[in-house]
Amino acid sequence: MHPKLWLAGRAGAIALAMGGEKLRPRAPRTRADIPRDGFDINEGWLTDVLCQGHRGARVVGYSTQAGTSQTTARSGLRVEYNEVGREAGLPVHLFTKTTAGFAQRLLLGGAHMLDGEPTFYTRFRPSIEMEAPLGYWGGVDPRSWRSMVLLEDIAATKGATFISATTPLTRSQVEDVVVNLGKCHGVWWEDPALAQLKTTADHLGYVNSFVNMGKGCAVGLKKAAGVIPAAMRDQADQLWAAARRSLEHTGLIGPRTLLHGDPHVGQVYITKDGRAGLTDWQSIMTGSWAYDFTYFVTSACEPDDRRAWEHELLDLYLTTVTDSGGKPPATEDAWTAYRQNAAYPCGAWAWAYGHSFYQPETQPEDACRIVIRRTATAVADLNTLTS
Repeated sequence: MHPKLWLAGRAGAIALAMGGEKLRPRAPRTRADIPRDGFDINEGWLTDVLCQGHRGARVVGYSTQAGTSQTTARSGLRVEYNEVGREAGLPVHLFTKTTAGFAQRLLLGGAHMLDGEPTFYTRFRPSIEMEAPLGYWGGVDPRSWRSMVLLEDIAATKGATFISATTPLTRSQVEDVVVNLGKCHGVWWEDPALAQLKTTADHLGYVNSFVNMGKGCAVGLKKAAGVIPAAMRDQADQLWAAARRSLEHTGLIGPRTLLHGDPHVGQVYITKDGRAGLTDWQSIMTGSWAYDFTYFVTSACEPDDRRAWEHELLDLYLTTVTDSGGKPPATEDAWTAYRQNAAYPCGAWAWAYGHSFYQPETQPEDACRIVIRRTATAVADLNTLTS
């Protein structure tokens, strides 16, 4: 079936399911049930979800705090336990992320991202020693595309602040994220469990099935002409061709690992101790390590900083992967992969900046212009379009 026809059919099914949810609301009772949002919960459901393995522990109270609504609806959650639960140290400060709205379900479901965070936090995250939120439960209803994930509220537990894509990072903070990526990649290097995930090529195909990323990239690059190197201003076709090549071909050659999938600088948070970590793991996929590493470094670093740091950052990353159980390529081959993968971050942000009038704004204009300037300069510096 044509992808757009399939998506139209799913839109109808979702609308029907959401109508049924409103007409015949059903309270969640067990961990197999998926609430509609962070307010559609109760003590019995929370007990089944959070007290597994702790005999006698029960949730005796909770409060939900109004949050924000973007690609997901987000709410704070505070949980109170009986004495057994308190002694067990069960989590008190949590955060809910749900696909409460029609557009949220259609966007994340159509892009095959609904299972991302539930899978990451329940299947992959427990094995990784890294700076990222802990996850306690996740679920997806394949019929209605209703989903929820329960996470650690790192603003409460770690004093975390969430930065924007325009925020400059120090070298130590950039190194923190590089080390986190290296730990994540190293632990899951060539693991058979990766077979359940979409590849970078799958991801591109899913998104391109309902938006024209190449066209949007050309529009965005033209809009950003005043902030990018002159050599990049008429290179939209070549840029998008290189981006596709990195995801569909070079990104699938050699060992694969677990990828964050969207590790731009705007996904970074800073703890009260000044350490940097990554959040928003809904885009997880599998492919070349260089996808994540390159995406983060080129989006996070100002050009002069990147030029001064990138070789040492690559060495730090490769060492961390090795220490975490992976078998990364030799430095020279890794540098080639880094150069080859610089096109997609630039192309993706140019597309976000050049979105059509009927598509939602996924990133603020000031963030788009800054990240496009950083990533386009990296493409030019690294001769990515000719590699």
